[in-house]
Amino acid sequence: MSESKPKILFVDDDSFLRKVYDSELSENNYDVVLAVDGQDGLDKARSTDPDLIILDMVMPKRNGFEVLTELQSDPATAHIPVIILSNLGQEADRQKGLDLGAVDYLVKDSTTLGVIMNSIDNILHSHTASKTVRAKSHAMAIQDAKTTIKAETIEAENTASSLLNNVAKKLVTKTEQVADRPENNNSAVAGFQFCPDCGAKLKLNYKFCPKCGYKLLSD
Repeated sequence: MSESKPKILFVDDDSFLRKVYDSELSENNYDVVLAVDGQDGLDKARSTDPDLIILDMVMPKRNGFEVLTELQSDPATAHIPVIILSNLGQEADRQKGLDLGAVDYLVKDSTTLGVIMNSIDNILHSHTASKTVRAKSHAMAIQDAKTTIKAETIEAENTASSLLNNVAKKLVTKTEQVADRPENNNSAVAGFQFCPDCGAKLKLNYKFCPKCGYKLLSD
C-alpha cells in the first residue's frame, strides 16, 4: 500500500504563480491545493488540513499577516507549518511574519524554485519526524497507563484478599478465645462448677450453693 502524498496549500492571488507552483509541486510528488486570496486560503486550510502552507502576504480580502494570525489562533490549524513567499522584503516584514508563527520567510524576487523546494522538504521532514515522535510518545504513554492500571488492579485485589484473610483470622481467633473461656469449658477442668438450680459459679468443694441452698455433693 503506497503512502499518501504530502498535501501543500498554495495561497496566492497571482494566477500565473499558482499555475507554476501547481505544476512544480505536483511533479515533485506533492498533492497541491490552490487558494486565490486570503479568505479562500483560510477556508481551505480548515477544510483540507494540509501538511504545509505556502502563503503570500499582499492579497485581497485577507492579507498574509491576517491569515497567519488566524491560522495560529485556531487549534485546528495552528499545527500546520507556514512558509511565507512574498514580495515584501523588508526586515521588519520578515521579522513580523516569523513572530506570527511562520517557519520560513522567502522573498519572491530573490528566491528560486530550488530554494523553495529545499525549504519545503526540510520542513515537512522535520514536521513529520516530530509527529512520529509525538505519536510514539503517545503510544508509550497509553501502554504505561495500561500497565499502571493493571498493577493497581492486582494490588487492589491483593489488598482485598489480605483484608479478607485478616478478618477470617480474627474471627477464628475470636472463636477460639470464646471457646477457651472457663464458662464454655468443662467445669471440672476449669476448677469450678455451676449451681444447677440458680447457675451460680462455685468452687468444686462446695457441697451447697450459698446462694440458693441447692445441695451439690452427696454425703
